[in-house]
Amino acid sequence: MHLVVLAADANRIRFEAACHHLGDGEARRAFSMALNKEGRKAYTAHRRALVKQTSIPRPVVTAAMRFDSARRNRLETRITGTGRHLPLSVFKPRQFSYGVRAKIWGRAQTYRSAFLVKGYGNEAFKRVGKARLPIERLWGPAVPSEMLRDEAVAVWHDQLPAIDAEARRLIGLMLGGHRIGSRR
Repeated sequence: MHLVVLAADANRIRFEAACHHLGDGEARRAFSMALNKEGRKAYTAHRRALVKQTSIPRPVVTAAMRFDSARRNRLETRITGTGRHLPLSVFKPRQFSYGVRAKIWGRAQTYRSAFLVKGYGNEAFKRVGKARLPIERLWGPAVPSEMLRDEAVAVWHDQLPAIDAEARRLIGLMLGGHRIGSRR
């Protein structure tokens, strides 16, 4: 599942103008630096919003997400999320007489007639029929699907103007004769 954000009109015009003034290599370097700087900020904000939105513990979110930096030959940054739906044991479930409660999506969720099995790592289960067996495991959210919902996507879209402003700032510095970043 991919989320592609394109703001090509104004950025492409600035990029072409910078290529004309600075040369293709220096313009690509400036844009990749701007994308990486603001992309990392967006990555951090995206992780924080995801933790707040889903109640998934921060280490689990951090382990499931990856940031790919922009390079001169690939002017894009990527945030990739992997993993399956998480079991309810991640959300610290508690057993009550009416079922199980766990804090998911920022509030306490009640699972009626569910029960915890401590021998299986405090996993939550629910009976499928009236008989004792079969039972099924209860699951919570998955990081990749939650990345594309609500607050997490809004935070990502809020970073677009910052990327544009940082690219303009770096190109202005380079046009003024300043050396930025490392040269390879």
